[in-house]
Amino acid sequence: MGRVTEDRESDSVGGPSIPDKRWSVDLEKRIQQDHYEDGYEERYAFDPKSEREIFVIDTPPPYPSGTWHIGAVAQYSMIDVIARSQRLLGKEVRFPWGVDRNGINIEFTVEKKHGRKMRTYDRLEFLKLCEQTIESYTQAMRETAKRVGLSCDFENEYLTDSPDYRAVSQSIFVDLFKRGDIIEDLRPNIYDPVEGTTIADAEVQRVTRETLLCDVRWST
Repeated sequence: MGRVTEDRESDSVGGPSIPDKRWSVDLEKRIQQDHYEDGYEERYAFDPKSEREIFVIDTPPPYPSGTWHIGAVAQYSMIDVIARSQRLLGKEVRFPWGVDRNGINIEFTVEKKHGRKMRTYDRLEFLKLCEQTIESYTQAMRETAKRVGLSCDFENEYLTDSPDYRAVSQSIFVDLFKRGDIIEDLRPNIYDPVEGTTIADAEVQRVTRETLLCDVRWST
């Protein structure tokens, strides 16, 4: 039996496993523009007065302390699959779009970007830098979410540092406090002596090593 030899340059060792895009970026942008202009709000906006069964997605708002990475995009794409499937089942879907703009991460980002610690700034000056930085990341996140085709209610975006959102959060907190569901107490917390502030457990880097076990007696 003879042997057939094929010249497959693209399959050679070290060659690209995925070919270049077969479409132009301009074409992609035109498709996106048509998608969001052709009755997008009518298809995906939430109607609270609808008589259809309501399906609400409690979307965890992303935190824009940097570029939205592929893992986060993949997570929200899976949420989008649920939203679209429920619409196909005839339900009125509330798929909100919001951005979590509170937290210490953006402060660390500004420090790293400008090479200065927050305590060396005037308070208002540092807050202004944080606002400018987080807004640039927020806009990039909006563009990414739309580019991947998420069917969120972008027109009714919520931001956790907006006056309206703060008012609602404060109202809920006050109500819970009056009902006794929130207590005031003294507890040990994680403190960063370099940054001069308490930090969340997620910010702690744990290292396994031999050391001393210290018992601290707390008195109140």
